[in-house]
Amino acid sequence: MAYTHIDPGREIEVSTRIYSSKDQDHVAELVKLPRTELAELEEASVAREKEIFAKFSELEKEWLKQAAETAAIRKAKQYLMVLPVDHTSNQWKKDRYDNYERSNMVYKMTYRVSERTHYDRARQESVTDAWCLSWYLHYNTIHNPNPDFTGEGWRIAGQSDKRFATKEEMERYLQGRINAYAHLFTELSPPIPKDQKDRFCVNGVLLPGYTVEPPVEERVDELLSFLEEDPFPAEGPAVPRKEPPQTARKGPKRPPHRKTAPVR
Repeated sequence: MAYTHIDPGREIEVSTRIYSSKDQDHVAELVKLPRTELAELEEASVAREKEIFAKFSELEKEWLKQAAETAAIRKAKQYLMVLPVDHTSNQWKKDRYDNYERSNMVYKMTYRVSERTHYDRARQESVTDAWCLSWYLHYNTIHNPNPDFTGEGWRIAGQSDKRFATKEEMERYLQGRINAYAHLFTELSPPIPKDQKDRFCVNGVLLPGYTVEPPVEERVDELLSFLEEDPFPAEGPAVPRKEPPQTARKGPKRPPHRKTAPVR
């Protein structure tokens, strides 16, 4: 009895073996033949088996080709089901938990400020001991079909519960972090670093609306070509520069040197 199994687009299995049966064997007839003839019959039977098995190999190749087509169709369907990432269009927004976020299609920056307090019995009120800042910058990757919440390089920068003695000190530091990464939030879909492209691909295809930074060599060539262009072309022949006239030396003039004959 054969075991067969198919998982479309993934795998097939066929496994079978022969079991001897007295009702089907015709050994009684074969034993009447000489050994040489039996050897020839065996060789021919084995050759026929291999011919039949070769048909399985051809069927396997045919199935592999069709299964690859099924898998490609499924991947295309999965790609089209991906929803665009949520973002704030590079604007700061606060949620109900006092978390602040600024994001676009590629980057997301968040921060949260909290106070560390204790109750002062003498003053009968809460007193602030420190201000704590948690901030993070990471890629704003898709959540479906493969959430990219971890992995090397997903988080670009950040700190958790960094303490400050005063609110003013904390605010200055936070503003410095915001300014340091402000260049990432000037476009809705800034170019993706080339080594991070796969984070914005599904099944090897870049999602719509994204672009990838050109290689460094291309950017250098583009800059050099720009520098070679003269933004201020000359409208006529160049006018030679006039040297300023030499001025006489100031101060009293020396008397002229006169030759005198020697006195004899």
